[in-house]
Amino acid sequence: MMNYTGLYTAYKLNRPLTEKEQEGRFCQAKRRRVNIINDEASVIRMNSTYLETVCKYYHGTGVSSSLIFILALGIFLSFCFVFFEPIFDYIAYGTQFSMVGFFLSILVVIVSLFFISKLLQKEWFRKTHYPMRFNRINQMVYVYKVNGEILSVPWKDIFFTPAKSLGRTSEWGIDGHILAEDGETVLDTFSLAVSLTAGKKLLGEYWEFIRCYMEEDCVQELSELVTLCPPVEKQKEGYIFGLQYLMKMDSRLEWIFLPVMFPLDLLASFARYIAMQTSKIPQWSQEVLDACQPEGDDPVNVSAANNPEHLWRYVLANEKRDVYEARYARQKAAYERIKAKLAARYEKV
Repeated sequence: MMNYTGLYTAYKLNRPLTEKEQEGRFCQAKRRRVNIINDEASVIRMNSTYLETVCKYYHGTGVSSSLIFILALGIFLSFCFVFFEPIFDYIAYGTQFSMVGFFLSILVVIVSLFFISKLLQKEWFRKTHYPMRFNRINQMVYVYKVNGEILSVPWKDIFFTPAKSLGRTSEWGIDGHILAEDGETVLDTFSLAVSLTAGKKLLGEYWEFIRCYMEEDCVQELSELVTLCPPVEKQKEGYIFGLQYLMKMDSRLEWIFLPVMFPLDLLASFARYIAMQTSKIPQWSQEVLDACQPEGDDPVNVSAANNPEHLWRYVLANEKRDVYEARYARQKAAYERIKAKLAARYEKV
C-alpha cells in the first residue's frame, strides 16, 4: 500500500490540529539529528534557486491502478458471462430464465464498472505527477495540487508534521498544513514526496534534506547526495524508467524477493505506463516560473541528465565496485561537510 491520502481520499480540513500532530511537528529553523540525509529519489531539478520534487503518489503510480484494472477485468468477464450464458442456454436448450434477475445482474455489473472507472481515473487521465517547488531565495513553497490549483505559501508559515496512512500496511509521510490565523485550524494540506513503511523515525532523514536546502548554506553538498532523478521535467516518463523506478533496490539482499516482486512490478509498470501516457504534464504558472529563474552561472544544476550511466545496475544494487565506491565516497564526504556546517551553527562551543 502507498499513502494515497489526498488522491483517493480527501485530506481532513477545517479541523483543529491533533495532539499527535503538535507533538511530532517538524520545526523550521531547528536542526534534527539524523544518521543520514536522504532525498528518496524525489528530486526533479535542483539548483541554487529552487528545488523541485515529485509528489508522494509518483513513487507508487501504477500499483493501485493495476489492482483496480484486474478487478475491473474480472467484473467485465462476469458481465459477459451474465449476459451471454442465459441467452446461450435459452437458444441451445430452451432453458427459461428470470428477466428481472437478468437485468438486475447487468445493472449491478454496470454500476460496479462505473465506480471502478472513477477509481482508475485517479491515476489515469490526470497529471503525470504533482510537483512541488521549494524556493530558497524568496523562501516560498509552490505546490501543484491534485485539483490543478497552485498553492503558494511562505516556508515559515507551513506546519509540517508526520502523517500515517490508513490500512494494515501503514505508511508514514510528512504533511504540510496551512493554518488559520488562530494557529490551530487546518485550512489546507499537502504532502512532501516521502512515503515509508519503515516507520516515522526515518522521516527525519528526508525532512533534513528539504530543511537544509531551504535554510542552510549547503546546497552544493546536498546536490552531491542526489543520485537518481525522475525524468519528468517537461516530458512524460518512459516505460523502462517506470519499471526501473518500481524495482529500485537498496541492497542485493532484496534479490531474494525478486521471484515475488518482479511479476507484481511488471504488472504495475504497464498500468504506470498507461497512467503516464493518458495524463498531462503539469504546467507551472508564469508567476512561479518568473520567481524561480536560476542564475545563468549557477554551479549547481541537478536533473535526470545526471542519472547513473548504467541505470539497471544502479536500481538492482549491482553497480561495479569502483563505481559504487566512488559514489559512496562522494556522498559520505558531502554529508560530513554538511554535519560540520550544522555543528558550527547549532552546537555550543
